[in-house]
Amino acid sequence: MKILAELGIATAILSQPTLAQGVSLTVEGLRNGKGNVLVFVFDHPRAFDNLHVESAIDYAEIPARKGTVAHHFKSLNAGPYAIFVLHDENKDQDLNYSGNAFLEGIGASGAPNPEDNPGFADAAFTPGPVKVRVHYDK
Repeated sequence: MKILAELGIATAILSQPTLAQGVSLTVEGLRNGKGNVLVFVFDHPRAFDNLHVESAIDYAEIPARKGTVAHHFKSLNAGPYAIFVLHDENKDQDLNYSGNAFLEGIGASGAPNPEDNPGFADAAFTPGPVKVRVHYDK
C-alpha cells in the first residue's frame, strides 16, 4: 500500500503543468530583414527609463527577418523586467535619426502603439511570454 501511495504522489506531481522558465520574447512588426534586432532587458526602473543600455541585465542580437523574430531568455526567472528593442538595420549598433524622426525601428514592452513611451512601471512584466511591437517614423 505504501508503494501505491508514493506512486500516487509521484503521478500527481508529474501531471502538474510545468511553469515556463525564463522570458519568451516575440518581436513583431519588422519592416525588412536588414541588419539585426538588438534587445535590452532591464530590471531597474532608472536604467530602463533613461535607456542606460550598459545597465541592461541581459542582451540579445537577433538577425532581422521581415515580420517577426523570437528569442528565449532562459535565465530570466525573477522579474519584473522591461525590454527595449532596436531594429539596427545598418548594423552600426546605434539608433539613427534625422531631425526628430528615427530612421530605424524601436519598441518597448508596454508600448503597443507608436506614440507610447512607457516608463518602467508600465513596461514591466514577469517571466513568461512577452510581445514587443517595433515602430518606425520613416
